[in-house]
Amino acid sequence: MKEQNRSLHVQLHRKLLNQPKGIALLMVLWIIAILSVIVLEFSFGMRTETNMARHFKEDAYLYSLAEGSVHRAIVELIYKHHPALQQKRKAVLEEIPPGKEEWVTDGRSYPLSFSQGTCEVRVMGEDGKININFVSETLLRKIITHLGLEGEARDVVVASIMDWRDPDDFYRLNGAENDYYRSLPDPYDCKNGNLDSIEELLLIKGVTRELFYGRENKDEGQTERVGLKDLFSVYASGEQVDINSASSLVMRTVLGVPEEIIKQIIKAREEKRIENQQDLLRRVPELSPLIGEIGRHILYQSRSPYYTIESKATSLEGGLSRGLKAIVKVDGREKKGYKIVQWVDTVFPNPL
Repeated sequence: MKEQNRSLHVQLHRKLLNQPKGIALLMVLWIIAILSVIVLEFSFGMRTETNMARHFKEDAYLYSLAEGSVHRAIVELIYKHHPALQQKRKAVLEEIPPGKEEWVTDGRSYPLSFSQGTCEVRVMGEDGKININFVSETLLRKIITHLGLEGEARDVVVASIMDWRDPDDFYRLNGAENDYYRSLPDPYDCKNGNLDSIEELLLIKGVTRELFYGRENKDEGQTERVGLKDLFSVYASGEQVDINSASSLVMRTVLGVPEEIIKQIIKAREEKRIENQQDLLRRVPELSPLIGEIGRHILYQSRSPYYTIESKATSLEGGLSRGLKAIVKVDGREKKGYKIVQWVDTVFPNPL
């Protein structure tokens, strides 16, 4: 049966070829098929280019939102550092209306709404962190332990950071100097000096991206990330943290304060900044048993004019996000009243 059908098909095809009308019909069919393929390919290409253009436009818009939000935060910081404006505002306003309060620099999120998207801005005083260039080996070991590293893995990180900072070529047990870094596939020299940016930690032996950016501890139901970047700075005053701007991550990981007491500290400083140790213990008496151990690491007045601003813009549909990070020095001696010392385009979440 199949052979008969094939034979009939061949005979029909030959008849068509022997007739001018048949040949014309076949040519028309082939032309239509070719044109259909061309049109489909053109339509697919145009749709792809349209989607790319729309994506580029939305990305540029979100970047503008994130950039504008960073500058909004800078304005708040300039206001915060301007005593005359502060006094004038206090004299005019007996009661500050909701939404007009002075921004707090402890890393809390401030939402900003726009016509085609939203933005979250976080401002963190660098004195709410520990200076990585001045942290002692003892405190560094304690912090790395709190981040989940123990034994040799912890010792490698601690010793390697200390070796990276010190000016000599003598390495500590489990540490690293030029002989290690020059043996890497992409070799480089050991710094033997202070870090210029916190991201420089990623160059140091033992510091993984997970340790630097942090990870979620799902076993304890913790949703926030905590890594070295959240705890250390190169712009902080030293080994003390400002209790009025330290994030809950810093108070928990660096100072070892329990979560319930952290909530009380945050509530107390929201009402009024904490002036000194006596004021802190009066308003948060539960901290008394710990103050002997952690008191030397607490600062009550920020000495650093540096702040980290993180801005994340999201489209209304929630499909796209755009992030920016800036480190700003607020100084009235600067021409604009501030100076941007670092500007980084970021991706959310941070890659591991």
